[in-house]
Amino acid sequence: MKKVFKYLIVFLLFLCFVSNVSAKEKVTLYFFHGDGCPHCALEEEELINDLKKRNDIEVVDLEVWYNKENAKFLDKVSKVYNSSTGVPYNVIGDTAIIGYNDSNRYKIERAIEYYKKNNDKYRDVIKLIRNDESVTIKDYYSEYEKDTDKDTTINIPIIGKFNVKNVSVGSAAVLIGLVDGFNPCAMWVLLFLITALIGLKDRKRMILLGSVFLLTSGLVYFLIMFSWLNIIISVSTSVLFRILIGIFAIGAGIYNLYSYIKNRKQDDGCDIVDEKKRKTIITKIKKFTREKSLILAILGIMALAISVNIVELLCSAGLPLVFSEVLAINNITGTKAILYDLLYILFFMLDDFIVFFIAIKTMDVVGFSTKLNKYSHLIGGIIMLLLGVLLIFAPGIIMFNF
Repeated sequence: MKKVFKYLIVFLLFLCFVSNVSAKEKVTLYFFHGDGCPHCALEEEELINDLKKRNDIEVVDLEVWYNKENAKFLDKVSKVYNSSTGVPYNVIGDTAIIGYNDSNRYKIERAIEYYKKNNDKYRDVIKLIRNDESVTIKDYYSEYEKDTDKDTTINIPIIGKFNVKNVSVGSAAVLIGLVDGFNPCAMWVLLFLITALIGLKDRKRMILLGSVFLLTSGLVYFLIMFSWLNIIISVSTSVLFRILIGIFAIGAGIYNLYSYIKNRKQDDGCDIVDEKKRKTIITKIKKFTREKSLILAILGIMALAISVNIVELLCSAGLPLVFSEVLAINNITGTKAILYDLLYILFFMLDDFIVFFIAIKTMDVVGFSTKLNKYSHLIGGIIMLLLGVLLIFAPGIIMFNF
């Protein structure tokens, strides 16, 4: 009987130990929000609703615009955290994150994961404040963020410093698309096309044919990128495929850096299109622009844009392919994927639009510095190397949620 009693005590102690462990593992997010606040509604839609479905996280909603008690409590909380009382106001342990955007969303998710992994540094500060206990904030997470910032911050020429932890998918689309746009393979074609059109002294024809070239180029690039995304998504669960994309990105990055070093003291140009092919393209441009039939001229320019952009995909050394992998690894599909691809295309085409519209305004060929093309190899190489390494060794970072 004594043995049975002893085993029972041991069993009860074991249950207490297990319950204490599980309690430590559970992290609480306090979500102070206002009814009618658009940023609060967006956070609830994109983040809070998903967090509520998880068993390892507790979410406490506190509406403050119409609930006076909650409003007073938020004012009390903000004084402890020495912060403003703006909403949405998120509290996880000793960390308060005010406002909502892509950067703060990932910060909230990172803070949750940090406190889950570092239970000894987590405490429910809001409960302590409710109990009128004296609280001194010890934001270990923010200190951890500062330390890791040193490892994830890179300095890119022209652009300057940026931290990959704070990069959203939208920011990645803008940055990679912009770098991809400074591409010598398409720029020289556009400049020669503008030269040929200016020679016709027909502004309306110039606007029409130039616009057809730009719009067709953007459409072709978009269709190729979206097709890649659908293919990548179908095999995105394969670790091997992700590693292969990463190896490709590293190889492309090294090639871009090699191109920058090789051509830094001379005019940079497209390595894919040799002199013979250039002459063929120039002949076609002259033929299409001087075509009497406007319909045939338009069709010819469209065919030229399609062929040039297929070549340009080779010249860009895989930036759009890697961006498609970024979308896939973040599980972005459907309408959102279309919007991100369109954002990429917009900034990819930005330099072309600027050159073209200035040419329309001045009826002169815009001088385009080859330095930007050279730096595109340098910046593109750095980005490709960084993304390649992350795809292989730390894909969680590219998911922007740590």
